[in-house]
Amino acid sequence: MRRPTEWTLIDTETTGLFAPIHVVEVAAVRMRGWEPTGETYQAFLDHDIEIPPEAEAIHGYDRAFLRRHGAQPCEVHGAFRDFLGDRPICAHNLSYDLNRCLLPEWSRLRVATEHARGFCTVKLARRALPELKFHGMGLLTRKFGLMRPKAHAALADAQATAQLVTEVLAPRLRGTPFDDFAALVRFCEMDRKRAVKALSGQRD
Repeated sequence: MRRPTEWTLIDTETTGLFAPIHVVEVAAVRMRGWEPTGETYQAFLDHDIEIPPEAEAIHGYDRAFLRRHGAQPCEVHGAFRDFLGDRPICAHNLSYDLNRCLLPEWSRLRVATEHARGFCTVKLARRALPELKFHGMGLLTRKFGLMRPKAHAALADAQATAQLVTEVLAPRLRGTPFDDFAALVRFCEMDRKRAVKALSGQRD
């Protein structure tokens, strides 16, 4: 990016799609401009609850695994908050990871944060890669040969998203009006037709 901003890509694994949603794994990759800094965070959380079979089938974490490998949720979220700092938070489906999972859990556990909302990389991919019909991480991983050793493992997914940003999206957006962080946030909020026109240099 023309003016490199420090920001954070996050990912979560959870107990499901419907409230109350409990986060069982959280991970993050720090970014500076278009590139990862090499700093990462990953932890499992033990809420001492049963994990629904449909969630376990996706990520593979059951109650016994989380008892062995997880830490107290307040402890994890406190360390995660320190890792995030005041950097903008981005994710591949930000409305789920942040709005539906982390914000309610932080509120429930009374974990204060100073986070700033960034952009959703699903929205960014839709606008930067309009030739594709779908923009889920599974399809993008296969299409562009991204490294994703284990699907639905939070750190692996966050690192794959960082690779998507660096190797696929950045080449499309460098040298355009959307080559800085604030402009990317605005770009993601445009409707798709307007975004495609703006990226091609046309005016409304």
